[in-house]
Amino acid sequence: MASAPAFAGVYEISALYNFKKTYYDSQNYEATETGTGSLAYYFWEMSALELSYTKGAAILVQPGDTVYQDISAYGADLLFTIANRESSFKPYIKVGGSYVIKTLRHYYAAGATMPAKIEGLSPFAGIGMKFMIGQQFGIKMGIDVSSSPMANNQPTTYDFGANAGISFLF
Repeated sequence: MASAPAFAGVYEISALYNFKKTYYDSQNYEATETGTGSLAYYFWEMSALELSYTKGAAILVQPGDTVYQDISAYGADLLFTIANRESSFKPYIKVGGSYVIKTLRHYYAAGATMPAKIEGLSPFAGIGMKFMIGQQFGIKMGIDVSSSPMANNQPTTYDFGANAGISFLF
């Protein structure tokens, strides 16, 4: 006699990878590498709740000292897609936060070490796009900005990042 619209949920598994190495001269360079895995549940037509885990490392090499940084982040965000489910191009915006754990180790040529561990909440926002290749496979890329937990109550800084990867919907 009467019916209501049904909204079937869709799950998405994504993997993103980032690597960058910058040489300042033959003795000074910086390298970063991160990987992120995420699971998103799309409810309604254009919204998702996404949970993610990021693991990364960075090194800064200079004559006289070397700095290593390890980072882990556990995130949750809401993603709002600006397209319908059938669209092959899907731009999106997202907002959320993550719990970040950063470990910094500074090694000096004289043998001294200065370790530091910083952890805390990091809110973020981003924009991106997904190109669907078929109904269940896509390529996604985006840009994020987040605040970063700082040591010793220093002023807030903002981190910027770009990412690219693949996603599977089921």
